[in-house]
Amino acid sequence: MKVQEIRKRFTSFFEKNGHQKINSSSLIPHNDKTLMFANAGMNQFKDYFTGQSTPASKRATTIQKCVRAGGKHNDLENVGLTARHHTFFEMLGNFSFGDYFKKDAIEMAWKFLTEELNIDKSKLYVTVHHSDDEAFDLWENHIGLSKDRIFKKGDKDNFWEMGEYGPCGPCSEIFYDHGAQYTDKDLLPKDGGDILDDELRYVEIWNLVFMQFEKSPSGTTPLPNPSIDTGMGLERVAAVLQGKYWNYDTDCFTPIIQKIESISGKKYDDPKYQSAIRIISDHVRSCVMLITDGVTPSNEGRGYVLRRIIRRAVRYARELGAAGHLMKDLVPEVFTVLGDEYPQNKENVSLAEKFLELEEQKFLETLDNGMKYLLEEIKKSDGKVLDGKAAFKLYDTYGFPLDLTEVISNEKGLSVNTQAFDQAMEERKEESRKSWKGGMNEDKTPFFNILEKNGETNFVGNNQSSCNATLIDIVEMREVDAIIFDQTPFYGEGGGQVGDTGEIRPENGEAITVQDTQKPVDGLTAHLVSKGHNLKSGDKVELIIESQKRKLIQRNHSATHLLQAALIKVLGDHVNQSGSMVNSERLRFDFTHMQAMTSEELKNVENLVNQQIQNALNVTAETMSLDKARGKGAMALFGEKYGDEVRVLTMGDFSIELCGGTHVNNTSDIGLFTIVSESSLSTGVRRLEAMTSSTAHNFLKGRSDILKNLELLTNSKENELVTKVQNQIKEIKSLNKKMQELEQKIMQKSSDNLFENMTDLNNDHRLCIAELPEGSDLRKMSDHFIDKNPNDVVLMLSPKKDKYSILLKVNKKLSIKCNSVLGEALPLLGGRGGGKPDMAQGSGDMIDTSEFKSKVTELLKAQLN
Repeated sequence: MKVQEIRKRFTSFFEKNGHQKINSSSLIPHNDKTLMFANAGMNQFKDYFTGQSTPASKRATTIQKCVRAGGKHNDLENVGLTARHHTFFEMLGNFSFGDYFKKDAIEMAWKFLTEELNIDKSKLYVTVHHSDDEAFDLWENHIGLSKDRIFKKGDKDNFWEMGEYGPCGPCSEIFYDHGAQYTDKDLLPKDGGDILDDELRYVEIWNLVFMQFEKSPSGTTPLPNPSIDTGMGLERVAAVLQGKYWNYDTDCFTPIIQKIESISGKKYDDPKYQSAIRIISDHVRSCVMLITDGVTPSNEGRGYVLRRIIRRAVRYARELGAAGHLMKDLVPEVFTVLGDEYPQNKENVSLAEKFLELEEQKFLETLDNGMKYLLEEIKKSDGKVLDGKAAFKLYDTYGFPLDLTEVISNEKGLSVNTQAFDQAMEERKEESRKSWKGGMNEDKTPFFNILEKNGETNFVGNNQSSCNATLIDIVEMREVDAIIFDQTPFYGEGGGQVGDTGEIRPENGEAITVQDTQKPVDGLTAHLVSKGHNLKSGDKVELIIESQKRKLIQRNHSATHLLQAALIKVLGDHVNQSGSMVNSERLRFDFTHMQAMTSEELKNVENLVNQQIQNALNVTAETMSLDKARGKGAMALFGEKYGDEVRVLTMGDFSIELCGGTHVNNTSDIGLFTIVSESSLSTGVRRLEAMTSSTAHNFLKGRSDILKNLELLTNSKENELVTKVQNQIKEIKSLNKKMQELEQKIMQKSSDNLFENMTDLNNDHRLCIAELPEGSDLRKMSDHFIDKNPNDVVLMLSPKKDKYSILLKVNKKLSIKCNSVLGEALPLLGGRGGGKPDMAQGSGDMIDTSEFKSKVTELLKAQLN
């Protein structure tokens, strides 16, 4: 049975059993930003299981795209080496949100496998949690499975948990016996083990999770509405139904593998190339699906994982002799395999092709040099271990991910000193930490010492614009001094929000201006002031922020949260924040999106944000544990470091994010929101700039004034203005075209006088030597001459600074080689040149040209005679 049929039968079966088909969520999880990628079918239903949200249907079924290539779930190193590990895979699932439970889940799973798919019952085995007598009894007495094919397992194998806290419960796994020929002969007996410990022969194909408990810091309690979460690997089931042991031998991969064979000329059944072909066929699937879901290659976070996968694939493509465009050329085959299950991804196929082509070419540029360096370092090694510093240089200079260096080293019989690699990495990070604020390269050690001695700065700026404070310490830097207080209302730059400005007012003395506020190290706020002040440790001062500026910043920051939520609603779940900047004048928001936004999309986003402003949503901030924030579905910046306690900012039911910045109390305080520009930041990343409040009002008022002036200048009304301007532009273009035509005629008339100096080369051909004014278009002038004199040759000279620009041209039909003539004659002017037989160019010194002209004439005569 082909995979297309398996998908269809699965969803059809569960739809007939009252389940609603739900589309796969994005590989970028938006309800749990701390998760690297969507790695299970239940990710998108997290809020339903926790009771935070109510589903439209209590029964659901999905075909979820998953990636396991980073974070806790990482199968990258095993890909190609085992029969069933993949970076990208499809998870078939059925879910009950407080509806049916164990009996129905087990019954439907068994019925689907044995009746719908017609899998041999004698090949199936199951496990249950050792405490789950109910599930054991259902398998034995309700399904009729003999006891010798039901095995009890412990928490490690058969108890599923979402995380440290949250819904959890025992699970029951269904295994398929691939046959005695696949028995793991090296398997050592385990205490209390059983035959299913032989993972080579017995393969788990479906996991039924019985979510019946809620785990909290105070303990584990029963859920009021026990639920079901199941997951079955499509690739594994395809192998069973197609009589294959290796997932790669199913039609989940064979179209891709056949294309690799066609491009590389290498055969999959050749043991030398089998692993490389498997790795490429796996990696291209994950790369294509990640890119088309909005992940862009970069040097951090998800983008770095993507780049690692691409580079691993390119390295193996190089082994096959197929590097260059292989990954790009495989993209259509990926969607041949996936069919129409993921239309949003399929729509962005061109983006995947472009990214893969660029990344492949980029890596190939450094691969040769990197391999040369690696092989040299292997020779220098003791034959057992590669120096970790060399591995870091490969990472830092040549773009080799550590795992790629390990793979190549292992092939040469060496391991890598990862401890030395980590040390070199930390040293590089330490160098980066010493560079702070405008490239001042200040050592942060004093700030760490202050933090250790005095503790964190108490930030009171969420509710106060001023406070009394005690000066703790002063760090002198090259350009400014950093003043540290025990508490402050000043917000230090972070999360895209700029630092506050304001004043320090000592008990005695004049006020001192705070130019900027920074966080040199986590937990410490530094107020930057000009040198020459009289402040000292122990001083009692009043700190006052620039309130009006702060209000404008807050409005822009809150609008950024509304903007992100609006973009997701208008464009889709692939939208992911790539960066932001919020100051008093405007906001900037960078996000993943595959093409320029249309005017209609921009209008919808702008309207949606202004609608939330008019809805006057309450803005609340609450500090809670990171786990609780995850449970609430708070969005967080991927790659951002969060402590055990986080600040969750909620705007009605429209936006919920982790954020430490300052915000308005109600969205109505923002007043007005307008998008100023939309542009491309990089491939796959767009940038929006916008304004709010009085700044937006002034901006729109300015545009309105311009519109009024244009109405006066064009003597037209507002509704006529666009048409009037379009007509005037059209008229100007027409006049410009006529002017260019007149200029061309004048130039041609002038050139006729310049081409009067003619010398006979033989009875049929002449040479024209023309000396033209500086700035002349030699090519255009020569084209004009040859058009009028097809049997003649033209030599043109024109001053250009302290050199002559020289051009020699003939009709292509003449047997003259201009490049040869100029190449031999130009040394007489101390110059050189080149070109084609019909036209050659060069330059020479501004000296007497008579000998040069005579030489050209002589050479041309020789070629014609």
